Amino acid sequence: MNIATGLFRLWIVASVLFMTFIGISSYGDIRDEFRIANTDYDALAKMYGGSTLVPVFCVDARGTLGVDYEKETAALRYDGLRCWYSLERFRQLYPEYRDLKDHDLELKLNDRVGLPIQRHPWLKVRQAVGTAFGVPLAVLLMGLSLKWVFAGFKKRKVETGV
Repeated sequence: MNIATGLFRLWIVASVLFMTFIGISSYGDIRDEFRIANTDYDALAKMYGGSTLVPVFCVDARGTLGVDYEKETAALRYDGLRCWYSLERFRQLYPEYRDLKDHDLELKLNDRVGLPIQRHPWLKVRQAVGTAFGVPLAVLLMGLSLKWVFAGFKKRKVETGV
């Protein structure tokens, strides 16, 4: 029996099983990332009578607490440094942002306070593919390097010149 051939076949089977496992286990997260990235939450808020909220650091807040904006609480699991305005009220109190569209304003303010909402679903795909192919490749390279190392311990035939 050729051990190298058997180990290579074992590696192929194990790699296919590992890639299948990674694909199945990451499918739900990837699907959710694409769904979230393709959802217009501003339109949903308007359709159901809600309002889009935008954050500002509380040291920069304008207006009256409880009337114009709400301060972050521990229930939101943030650090309490941000205050939240409805988009309409924010536009009244911060006229310097009037030339930005609602979506651009929301992205800018969330990014400024450290809560970026830009979704990159292809990043999750890249991570899953990298794991699915990278781990088996690393195992193959490790096996080949071990084969090379152990080949150095074989006895050499001494040739005699007669």
